[in-house]
Amino acid sequence: MAQRKTTKNAATLSLLCGFATSATAFAMQPLNDSEMASVSGRDGLAVNIQAPSGWHADALVLETDKGLPHESRLSLNDITLTGVNADGGLAGANVAAATFELDIGSNSEGEGMLGVSLYTDNRIRLRTDSLTIPTGNSTDSMGTWAFDFEGGIEMQNQGLFNIDYDQARLYGEINNANLFYRQGGDSNAWLVMRDFNLKWEVPEGTIGIDSQGIVQRTGTPGAPAATLAESDLINLTLDFEFALGRSTDIGNPDQEFVIQEYVPGDQADEQNTYGLMHFGWDGSIRDAEIRFMAGGAWADGDDPYSQYSQGLRFSSQWDYVTSGDPMGEEFVWRLGETATVGSSDLSSVKFELGDWRMWGARTAAKPSPHYFPLIAIDVVNDGVSDIAPHTLEWLCRGTSDCETVEIGIEPSADGALAVLVRDGQLQAYSNKVRYLETDANGTTTIREFDWGLIYALANLDANIYLYPDGAGADAGLRADLLVRSQTFDVNDATMQGNNWDHGTHLMIADTEAQMGIGFIDSSFIVAGKDVRIAVKTADRDGAGKITDFHSGGLDFYSADARFNYRATFGGGLLPEHEDYGDASKPQTVIGADLDMNLEGMVNLRFSPADPNSPAGSNYLGYSGALRLEHGDRTSGIINGVTTLETCGSTGLQSCGTYLSLAEPSQPDAAVKLANIHGDIAFENGKVDIIGSGERGSSGLDANPALKISNDILIGEAAKSGTQDWNARMNVSDFGRPMMIDNLMLGPDNLGSIAIPSAQIYSSITLEPQTAAVPFTP
Repeated sequence: MAQRKTTKNAATLSLLCGFATSATAFAMQPLNDSEMASVSGRDGLAVNIQAPSGWHADALVLETDKGLPHESRLSLNDITLTGVNADGGLAGANVAAATFELDIGSNSEGEGMLGVSLYTDNRIRLRTDSLTIPTGNSTDSMGTWAFDFEGGIEMQNQGLFNIDYDQARLYGEINNANLFYRQGGDSNAWLVMRDFNLKWEVPEGTIGIDSQGIVQRTGTPGAPAATLAESDLINLTLDFEFALGRSTDIGNPDQEFVIQEYVPGDQADEQNTYGLMHFGWDGSIRDAEIRFMAGGAWADGDDPYSQYSQGLRFSSQWDYVTSGDPMGEEFVWRLGETATVGSSDLSSVKFELGDWRMWGARTAAKPSPHYFPLIAIDVVNDGVSDIAPHTLEWLCRGTSDCETVEIGIEPSADGALAVLVRDGQLQAYSNKVRYLETDANGTTTIREFDWGLIYALANLDANIYLYPDGAGADAGLRADLLVRSQTFDVNDATMQGNNWDHGTHLMIADTEAQMGIGFIDSSFIVAGKDVRIAVKTADRDGAGKITDFHSGGLDFYSADARFNYRATFGGGLLPEHEDYGDASKPQTVIGADLDMNLEGMVNLRFSPADPNSPAGSNYLGYSGALRLEHGDRTSGIINGVTTLETCGSTGLQSCGTYLSLAEPSQPDAAVKLANIHGDIAFENGKVDIIGSGERGSSGLDANPALKISNDILIGEAAKSGTQDWNARMNVSDFGRPMMIDNLMLGPDNLGSIAIPSAQIYSSITLEPQTAAVPFTP
């Protein structure tokens, strides 16, 4: 970012009030930085705000639909704004302070320009003690949040908003931030997004207001020009590491959110913070439009784009800057390990998915690779049935008498924060994979592979309801969720079917050959009723040492969950292949139709790595359990109960938990395992990105690998952790035998299968087979 300078004749102002004082007057900064050198500063205004004793508000309340049956409120309680040290401690921190500046000038064409900016003067903590929904039937809280950050925002435009001006500039950044979330008091663990960096830069574009809301636009969304210009770009960064920790001094409010330095030789000390995983988006998008609109949920069954309640809506669409574009930065998605928190050993391994391309041709339904026309955020109460949608259409696959089945979750009478998505499209794929290995000294070696991990998602809808649920050690957040993606048949949009150009495809690809293999033409539903989301504190001994790292972490549990997945195993030509779209040449090769339904109780936990593990100290740990159910159970999911008569890949519904495989040309002859019930546990799970150092090589001769491993315990064998699993699954008899009531060939039942007990070690390793080449950004 350009250095800001002081104008010669800028006006200054010092603001004093009950919570803020300023001892020094600050001069104004001009608009003539390097990004907009043609704008000259005239007179300006600078306001410096300080809060030596901190700032406090009892509550900040958002009210929607006041006076109507579905009137709702969301309340942030006991909000404080204070200075904070870099490690998260409050003692001795600088006061919270920020500088607001306003300037008026003109551009090179003599047009009037307005410049505004707001920057923190030092590191600040924004904290809310609880988040509640007072209009619900509960006074419970979602938990405590604290955000330590520094940064700011500046904008230059013809007025504050101007829909007819396309040379506005916007720059916002948050640097080295930490976002903490805790359920209950400071003896409980917290989850933190640490080293949080955010950047959003519009070098030249439109920032205005029209009849639909606030608009931010660059280039020509949905119809990008052949030549890329700076006015087409938005440069962005969202990068952080998930970690788990807790207070370094329980009972001391100055130390409740501190990331403690690593203690060599004492890795299991309670004062340490343990990394989970790294996540990052970085680079440039182009021909983008982002809208912020009024409106929330809508009447059940009505058009979501017409009648709706009060609330907030978003829409977004854009293309990605690729590795071959002449300007901007190539957009990448980065995942991987974290280095040991606070240690001098900086070793870690990550991978990047880069060189993103559009999947198939542009259409009205997918005008851009990223296209989400409706994301609504609303607060709803026990009048939710009058206004909020609770069902999604779910189509059967491949039959002439296909009918629509409504799948849904009736929201709880308690107040909820609703997130609703309709018609989302992620029709893009990565054309390159890069492997980043950082050694103990912090030197990173980057290697590039011509292969991709493809997840093109079509027709994505979601209903997510978040509830406050107590303030105990294992409480704080509960959810009802329903997420659906469907591939509609290319010849009949009322049916699920085959659509290579616009479908949900999950594949591994050789992008040098421009061919992929995996699960194509997919459709899925993920549903969970009363999903408990808990930040679990790890078990410790009397000295405070962690005794079981898998006992702590981010934990999900639902007594009523369902995952239905339908796809074709096969492959085909990627959109960059020279024969893609040529009707005279085969586009895909299909091998088998897969139809799978899992329903019942589920638990899944993601945990930090044990630093003393011989498998390495940076993997992502996981564990979990399933109690698979019959099809005759009562479910909290609408149409979640299924019947034997319509079982498998040719039916309108399923038959409990089942697995069906069929030859695409003979769907009626499917082999089906139906009405499966029993208990399965997953222990010692590890997701590990293996570096060349772990393979005994420091050069380019050893390919990296992604290894996913765990122990699978079935039936009686799942009792190995009886007390833990009984508590996780909220039952006293975990370890039921696995039963497959119906082994079927088409409509005929061949018998049943019983598995009283079994223990299996599972390991899946993904490794590129093409040679790697060095890469320099």
